[in-house]
Amino acid sequence: MTSYTVDYIIISMINTNDCWLYAGLINTDGYGIIYVKDNDKYLKLRVHRIMYEAYKGEIPQGLILDHLCRVRSCINPNHLETVTDKVNVLRGVGMGALNAKKTHCKQGHSYEDAFITKQGYRKCRQCMRKWRYNNRHKDSKRL
Repeated sequence: MTSYTVDYIIISMINTNDCWLYAGLINTDGYGIIYVKDNDKYLKLRVHRIMYEAYKGEIPQGLILDHLCRVRSCINPNHLETVTDKVNVLRGVGMGALNAKKTHCKQGHSYEDAFITKQGYRKCRQCMRKWRYNNRHKDSKRL
């Protein structure tokens, strides 16, 4: 990126005590974006990525940026860390992160020896045994 682009971004930010909030275009996901002309077309780029690369260097292949402050419009390079997508999801507050933090099933059984499905979901072994038992014997219960 050119120094002009970085300078434009810097004058388009609001410096709070900690976060540098981008005051330009914000996409529907809450990230700052900028359009940069490249030959005959315009590229839509995320501002926090430009700032990270300008101040910290290239983002390694296979890694993404995680906002340590959890503020998506923040462009402070010190609030950004390169991590795997999995680490980023687990640090978040989405369903994947919430489920990964659970240590027990709804019945209170520990997930310590949980069964892992082909899709990567955890299943409580005790609840699975009970479910199998009930399904095997449900015909005899009907009589």
